Amino acid sequence: MEAAKTKRETCALSLHQLTVLDATPARLVELAARTGCPHICLFTFVPAVAQGRYPLVTAGDVPALRAQMAHAQVTAANLEVFPLDGREDSDAFARALDVGAHLGATRATAHIHDIADMDQAIERFAAFAALAKRFEIVAGLEFMTFSAISGIHDAAHIIRQAGQGALVCDALHFFRGGDTVSDAAVNADLVSYVQLSDGPAQCPDDERWAEAVKTRQLPGEGALPLHDLMRVLPGVALVEVEVPRLVDRLAGKSDLDRAQDAVDACRAVLTLEA
Repeated sequence: MEAAKTKRETCALSLHQLTVLDATPARLVELAARTGCPHICLFTFVPAVAQGRYPLVTAGDVPALRAQMAHAQVTAANLEVFPLDGREDSDAFARALDVGAHLGATRATAHIHDIADMDQAIERFAAFAALAKRFEIVAGLEFMTFSAISGIHDAAHIIRQAGQGALVCDALHFFRGGDTVSDAAVNADLVSYVQLSDGPAQCPDDERWAEAVKTRQLPGEGALPLHDLMRVLPGVALVEVEVPRLVDRLAGKSDLDRAQDAVDACRAVLTLEA
């Protein structure tokens, strides 16, 4: 029991906005506090094509939200989502990072798209990491089959060559991309934070997007070897609770119950892992 307690204490939980996408950022703060999460993940940048689908936090929201977060003792650990696709708006990125920095964020997640080669990917990520560093934020590279960087080895190569940044390991994307626990172990030194959810052992390619944004399973209720993954990532200090489940929302389950279910499931995985 003592080992389990130690493990849970060394992994801070962050409630991801996707878990309760229908909640406002202010409500997300309240849900994090009520479920015992000291951190949240907020959207401070949303690409034009996706605007309106995700609650966006802007500079005008900062004073009230920061006051609420201070009262609740909750900070923004991670910011999403910054697409590096050759059409980057550095000024818009900077404004989004500044918003997050005022809310306590220390990480910002980027995806890489539409690259000609790995050199271009390295150049783009290095530029974003340098920009984020101006706000004392560490850039994280998330790899997935929906982006140009689908596996952990390519993502790790980019970070090593850029000389800065960290890996974001979304457990669902990690396994859907064909990576194994051994692949994670080789690159464990670069993994800064993990996003936990679960799913069946296999998912058809044409259903993976819906799975990722709507139908993830609670950690421990699927077939993914989450315990094995966490065992080989001993340096991870932040675990994001990212479990969007539209079915529960449509069934009338409250945002608090959905958040609590996801947080409890993540805690159970961390306890069993230890």
